[in-house]
Amino acid sequence: MSHTGHYWPVTNEIAFQPPISNHPSPEYWCSIAYFEMDVQVGETFKVQSTCPIVTVDGYVDPSGGDRFCLGQLSNVHRTENIERARLHIGKGMQLECKGEGDVWVRCLSDHAVFVQSYYLDREAGRAPGDAVHKIYPSAHIKVFDLRQCHRQMQQQAATATAASAAQAAAVSGNIPGPGSVGGIAPAISLSAAAGIGVDDLRRLCILRMSFVKGWGPDYPRQSIKETPCWIEIHLHRALQLLDEVLHTMPIADPHPLD
Repeated sequence: MSHTGHYWPVTNEIAFQPPISNHPSPEYWCSIAYFEMDVQVGETFKVQSTCPIVTVDGYVDPSGGDRFCLGQLSNVHRTENIERARLHIGKGMQLECKGEGDVWVRCLSDHAVFVQSYYLDREAGRAPGDAVHKIYPSAHIKVFDLRQCHRQMQQQAATATAASAAQAAAVSGNIPGPGSVGGIAPAISLSAAAGIGVDDLRRLCILRMSFVKGWGPDYPRQSIKETPCWIEIHLHRALQLLDEVLHTMPIADPHPLD
């Protein structure tokens, strides 16, 4: 697993860049769902764009505005292990939206938090989705880059579109090749690329973070759904851009986000 550094340089953040899209920003910059194992607990918490910094903590105060308190949420399926882990959330973490939609995380807890982040995968030289990154107490790091996400979704959508067209041609026998019987052989090799769907693209716009307990290759828990307490963060500006990309590049599902 890649143990990323605690602090990242911010010098390159200063240069002004025009917005990727001229569409007005969404009313909410993110929505946060809290899970215990594979069960969502409580309502999804939406953060208004007027609150660029939101805290997710383990206290029992009422949630609202720029603070999502997990301590007051009840779950009939809660086990002793989950109860123990929840006690360690403490001050939790802070999420900050910068610029048009980049996201930074600050770990306020006395225990590390863990994140699945395509941006950190790339920074660490890992394949996308290959690593779980540990954010140590008091660390402040960037976990999401809107421009990188936008480039990735454009590339994946274009690849899927091209692969679908090639697959259709192959199935109808229009691509000659050694050993191809009616185009079946090339169709199989294209199927993986053509299989990129809307869910794969949406995944680029979502962050998943667990409190206290990690998951992945270095841990007994293979999936985040096996960790006692975690959150899923949907980034609305990224999803808005994805909607634009899907309207310009039709892929498998013509009505992806309706």
